[in-house]
Amino acid sequence: MPDPVDRPAADRPHRAAASTGETSTGETSTGETSPGAMTRRLMAWTGLGIALATLLTLATGGPLAAPVAVAFAGFGPGLAVLAQLRVRQPVLGWAAALLVSVTGYAATATVQVWLGWWQPRAVVLVAAVLVVLSCVLALRRSGWRAGPGPHRVPATGRGRLVGHAVILAAATLLWLVALARSDLDGVTGYGLLASIHPAFFAAVALCTVGFVLGLTRAGRAPGVQPVYLVLLVLLVHGTVPLLLDEPQYAWTYKHLGVVELIQATGSVGASTDIYQQWPTLFASVAQLADLSGQPAVVLADWSAVFFNLAGVLLLAAIARTLSPDRRVAALTAFGFVAVNWVEEDYLAPQALAFLLSLGVLLVLLHRLRRPDPAEGVDRSTRRGRALSLAALLVIFAVLTATHQLSPYLVLAQVGALTLLRQIRPWWTVVAMGVILLGYLLPRYHLVAGSFGLFEGINIFANASGNADGWGSTGQAVSAIVVRCLALSVWGLAALAVLWSRRRHSTVLVPAVLAGTPFLLLAGQSYGGEAIYRVFLFSAPWCVLLIAMAFFAPRPTGAVEAEAPGDDPAPAGRDTGTAGRRSPSWLRPVLLGLALTVAVFGTVQGRHGQLVVDRQDAAGVAAARQLYAEAAPGATIALATSNFPSRLTADYPDFNRSVPVGEPDLVKGAQLRGVALGPAQLPAIESYLRGFGGTATYLVISDGMRRQAAYFGYLPDGALDRLEAALRASSRWVLFQHGAGVNVYQLTG
Repeated sequence: MPDPVDRPAADRPHRAAASTGETSTGETSTGETSPGAMTRRLMAWTGLGIALATLLTLATGGPLAAPVAVAFAGFGPGLAVLAQLRVRQPVLGWAAALLVSVTGYAATATVQVWLGWWQPRAVVLVAAVLVVLSCVLALRRSGWRAGPGPHRVPATGRGRLVGHAVILAAATLLWLVALARSDLDGVTGYGLLASIHPAFFAAVALCTVGFVLGLTRAGRAPGVQPVYLVLLVLLVHGTVPLLLDEPQYAWTYKHLGVVELIQATGSVGASTDIYQQWPTLFASVAQLADLSGQPAVVLADWSAVFFNLAGVLLLAAIARTLSPDRRVAALTAFGFVAVNWVEEDYLAPQALAFLLSLGVLLVLLHRLRRPDPAEGVDRSTRRGRALSLAALLVIFAVLTATHQLSPYLVLAQVGALTLLRQIRPWWTVVAMGVILLGYLLPRYHLVAGSFGLFEGINIFANASGNADGWGSTGQAVSAIVVRCLALSVWGLAALAVLWSRRRHSTVLVPAVLAGTPFLLLAGQSYGGEAIYRVFLFSAPWCVLLIAMAFFAPRPTGAVEAEAPGDDPAPAGRDTGTAGRRSPSWLRPVLLGLALTVAVFGTVQGRHGQLVVDRQDAAGVAAARQLYAEAAPGATIALATSNFPSRLTADYPDFNRSVPVGEPDLVKGAQLRGVALGPAQLPAIESYLRGFGGTATYLVISDGMRRQAAYFGYLPDGALDRLEAALRASSRWVLFQHGAGVNVYQLTG
């Protein structure tokens, strides 16, 4: 997918060819020392290093096999392609390399499982060899040196760099102190923030303050904003994995089971298993696990870090496409991490789907958007647009095989832009629709049976979420926090649109992309999760609108020319109409406070129910033992859903009549709020026999007790009374006993 970075210079008036050191034909005018040529060489060297490391680890393994495998999946093939092309904006080049690699990696893994030909090591071996050849060829053509030499930083710049280095080091040290002095075994219903060491709060505050300082003219220093962004991702998404023994979320383990199935059999195809019908994420992780030599459960711990780092790179590239101001891109990426409380980025199809969704929109906006007449003459070629369209459709096809809902949201966004004559050719959305329907129709019965396609035009019901009420004070606190955060983001974005209404062409695209996801609420609740998907798919564009408004030049009665990437108005100064100026420190201070509060709100939203989400090693071991010892064809039921079930390759042998999840007593048997005891045993037994398993097991665990208390599913002590009734019944026997987990078998 070369086209996101080889757009002719004249097609972007804010990035003229003369300012890049390249001529319009792509030849350098300074002996291959232009920024674009240097970026290409850096990409070639990086791709070569990753490919050689991949070949080495394929042959020898070792502790670096996992990070090398991830690096190759994320960048290897893409860097080989981009090293052959003109790269005018580095962030677009690196984003395109990521998109090429992730799409190709996911596509090859998916095709392998569809064909039943599972040879991931051979496929990656061939790919690595091709990457080596391509990078060597690129370096031979452009020269082996990375450039004319290191850029000399002025004395003032060196001082700022030292200052930022001190801030980053202090924030990192405080984070490490918090990790060393925190213990989540006693986490309460108020979540991570109520249990972690106070040094964590100081680390977050330093990170946001340093980032905002880097946006101001007084504190600007080259290359520091990406470092702050990486640190923020680690603070928000790396803290919990470092404090827990096992990946969090019970649903993670259902996904791990599909991964292990692919590793064991090399194929998918069960027509009643919705995961096997949308296998791209699972096949990709299985391929990664085979190459790294690590079990998939180890990779699951760090999936949120990977998906967020990859996502903000694509989002920054999108922001640079829509705005010439680098600060807008930086604030958009940082701000999205700060406000994204939706837990879509664990090891789940939605995580990869969201990444690919951003990729589709990056290609669309960078290569297939109609030019603004005010920007000058459009000189993009028909061949270039055709290649870009082909790339977009390939990415969308991979997205379609990844997740059931995300492609429809992207299709709606593209359709809205098409109706507003922002996209060419107009039939792009038609081609995407054909791909989507072609994939859905053979699987229609499965989707309709699991979720339904249309649940009625009831916006308020579809937006109500998946919680029927607040079962504990801790749940209420987290729910109120995320509601306030979401409404604040949407409200500020709406104000940004109103404030920027005179610049209609500037805000139209992000405003449409931010508003379109709300259409989902008109006909689908998605199991109570529709409102979360609406926020997820609208938040990037809301943050972009806010960032564009924050850095927009204030009207002064005159228009000044702006060089590419220059700051139209310093972040610390309001250049409003004469006679009305706010203090130079006010806007950065307000921005820093807002970002800091948003980060804490996001952490509370993500980890406020950590008492439920955390899974311990004893529970995971008990689950594996159950799936190893239970009778094939059996029904495995849960008291509540908080259990790491379906976590092995044998999961298709159990609960064969249940497409998603396991039978449970709270929602499935509709016993929510019931004081369980001997009187409920006949109803429970009748419910479980209805699944027709060769044997019937009921799991009760401490994790279920925590879930029942947090969400108010059952009265206090209900599961203890149920266990007492099971032990006293002649129809039940204790099948498995472990630390915090008991499994009972129905025998009568």
